[in-house]
Amino acid sequence: MNCIAHRLPSAARASWVLAADGSFAAIGDGEPPEADRTVDLGGAHVYPSFVDAHVHLPATGLYAAGMDFRGQRSRAAIIEAFKDRAKDSAALLFGGNFEDLDQPILGADLDGAVGERPALLARADMHSAVVSGALLAELDLEGIEGVDRDESGASTGFLREQAAAAAWTWFDRNLPKQQAADAIRGAVKLAYSKGITSVHEMHVVEWRGWAAWDTLAEAIDDMALVVVPYIATTEVERIRAMGFHRIGGDYFLDGSFGSHTAWLSEPYQSSPPSGSSPTGISYREDEGLYDFFLEAQRADLQVGVHAIGDAAIEQAIATWERVAGTVGRDEVRRKGHRIEHFECSSDDHLERARALGLRASVQPAFDLYWGGPHGLYAERMGWERAREMNRFGSMIENALVVGAGSDSTVTPLDPFVQMQAMRAHHLEGERLGRTLAIKMHTMGARALAFGPGLDGTLEAGAVADLVALDRDLAETEVEDLTATEVLGTWAAGTQVWPPGAAESE
Repeated sequence: MNCIAHRLPSAARASWVLAADGSFAAIGDGEPPEADRTVDLGGAHVYPSFVDAHVHLPATGLYAAGMDFRGQRSRAAIIEAFKDRAKDSAALLFGGNFEDLDQPILGADLDGAVGERPALLARADMHSAVVSGALLAELDLEGIEGVDRDESGASTGFLREQAAAAAWTWFDRNLPKQQAADAIRGAVKLAYSKGITSVHEMHVVEWRGWAAWDTLAEAIDDMALVVVPYIATTEVERIRAMGFHRIGGDYFLDGSFGSHTAWLSEPYQSSPPSGSSPTGISYREDEGLYDFFLEAQRADLQVGVHAIGDAAIEQAIATWERVAGTVGRDEVRRKGHRIEHFECSSDDHLERARALGLRASVQPAFDLYWGGPHGLYAERMGWERAREMNRFGSMIENALVVGAGSDSTVTPLDPFVQMQAMRAHHLEGERLGRTLAIKMHTMGARALAFGPGLDGTLEAGAVADLVALDRDLAETEVEDLTATEVLGTWAAGTQVWPPGAAESE
């Protein structure tokens, strides 16, 4: 038996926990019981480890390995970074997380930096990208929406939605397997460094294909991180044959606000790119979505869908209501289907979602980065509509199951950033308290994928996932949360962080 006693700092409820065979065997005060090994955590504060309910591990690792342009506003700096990387590396050239720059960046700019090499620069929302001429030449974009063109009709190299998906597909198919595996393993180490021992991986088949999933599965096979797969496909029987109980996740009903492609019931206030719909993009026809939901429901699969704009959310809820009319509301409620993002939800949406047992997978830092009266959302559709977005408090008040994630790389793979966002929402009435913000990353995120009832707690019988921190999160002021240091991370009783003390990868 692998038995470890963790000596905790003095606390009201316990001073030690005992882990055995991957679970907590006991918790108590005073001297810890005998064990194979005792770990003295000194003055650390111990919590159940965190879960990120919406991530993209491959892209996260690629960014972590180099060209992450979060916060960069200089077009010249991005071009110079690509130029330097092209000189120093033979790897496939990839960078991202850019937003509004001091000057637009287009394919010709990348060509000047990388020459005739394929290169991809992803926008922060990952729903649009800039590609070099060499990569553009590899894509068949005939009849595909989302290709921005200049006055002569030539592509500028800026691609959105379906056209950007074609670039992602090419990139993943041509990314050397070792480079991809290294990136994925790097993302896992980053998760451990933030106290995360489980993630819900959103694999978008439309973007990345099936081979990229095989690479990911192989890369994490011997790692302690628990990866819960949500694969965006309508291939229900294939998912069942793979032994999975969930489907969808980032199955797009619409796009994103950054790319003017979130699907709205009323037009954008700021003008979308020429040739784009004034209300964003609808990805799915109603009948096709109903058929998919019904087939997955009858196959006993939990379904997740990506819905950001109010029109996309309405389509998701209305379609589940149709399915409930066919199989019964209780059957739909039993599966606890998910809506990813759920940003522009109205009071009516929340009430109807509760009636259907739908669960909300939210990304709190979206509000931190783009919310508020002067943020991107307000610029895109006006403050009166933007102020009612990302309503965490209202979701809880409506008794929805809510869990938090990052959508990394869209926002950082960092639960402390997400907790800060939940506690500092732009509307005071939508803010979550200190304890509830923590629960959204422990019990809440686990519940989104039907994690066992005890997991995410420090109780006998729960999986021994824990994190030791340098501070008490419940006593930390909101502005100090992101300074939190992770002193140690344990997955099922095995230490995975820091590297010098790790017993497993």
